[in-house]
Amino acid sequence: MATAADHHVPPPAAMMGLITGYWVSQAVGVVARLGVADHLGAGPRSSDELAEAVHADPEALYRVLRLLASLGVFTEVAPRTFALTALGEVLRSDAPGSVRNFAITETAPGHWLPWGRLHDSVRTGRPMAREALGMELFDWYAQNPEEAAFFNAAMANLSALAADELVRVYDASAAGTVADIGGAHGLLLAGVLRANPAARGILFDLPHVVATAADAVAAAGLSDRCELVSGDFFEAVPEGANLHLLKQVVHDWDDERATRLLQNCHRALRPAGKLVLVEMVLPEDNRPSPAQAMDLNMLVMLGGRERTKEEYRCLLQEAGFRLEQVIPTHSPFSVIEASRA
Repeated sequence: MATAADHHVPPPAAMMGLITGYWVSQAVGVVARLGVADHLGAGPRSSDELAEAVHADPEALYRVLRLLASLGVFTEVAPRTFALTALGEVLRSDAPGSVRNFAITETAPGHWLPWGRLHDSVRTGRPMAREALGMELFDWYAQNPEEAAFFNAAMANLSALAADELVRVYDASAAGTVADIGGAHGLLLAGVLRANPAARGILFDLPHVVATAADAVAAAGLSDRCELVSGDFFEAVPEGANLHLLKQVVHDWDDERATRLLQNCHRALRPAGKLVLVEMVLPEDNRPSPAQAMDLNMLVMLGGRERTKEEYRCLLQEAGFRLEQVIPTHSPFSVIEASRA
């Protein structure tokens, strides 16, 4: 599909590419949910073979594969026979940097239906999860465990990426106890604990999330070094840590609720403790980045927002912290370090 980035494309055609972008999103979501890339892991297969393997209509699946092959997700190596490209590889469940769960999550009802109400969100400034789903997003996931599993796995994929970058750019060796606040299944915490063998961890999240986290912590070999605690971080967070990690947590919330959460971290941190946020940071010059689109996702889903460095400085100051540094990484995320003011 033609996009605005293509050279010599007439503006109407380029705009059509932008308008129909959600068609591509849903096509990617379909092949991700069906596990097509996993079935292509051993080599090319015909669309009929794939349809039988994933229990899909052969002609309908072929038409989806044809579209995605035209965009470089697959390659049609012979008539109606497809193979993975480097781009399509990341839709495999076991691929390094896999985004399969993210593709499923973003095209499933929990995200897709609120995004259909973006117009209302822009008119009112309010999130649309309750209007579209009949409840808030995390209540939806609590009542829809299959979709919640994909969401949690998607967040784990992002956490694994963030963990690799965090331990590369940030020295946490001085932290005796590290608390991962809103840490889902603890992938970020696990990365930090593996890099710092003397440290202990606290994994803190909502009860229905923590209830499914023990296996992941055990699989990481960290059960004896990690305490699992459930609760509501707007009420309080566990005490006793000298490093708090929050990955893509603050961006979920407006300034009032983000401040309340950070104030709870301030109260619970040891006196010389550090706060580390792993977030996308909006570029001050508005150069292209994933942060602008994620900012709209936060608007429509939760009423949250992405922020610039200066906006983080002000938010942290309101909660009693001093911004120390913002460290870019080789991922969409930056590492934001703060200390108690």
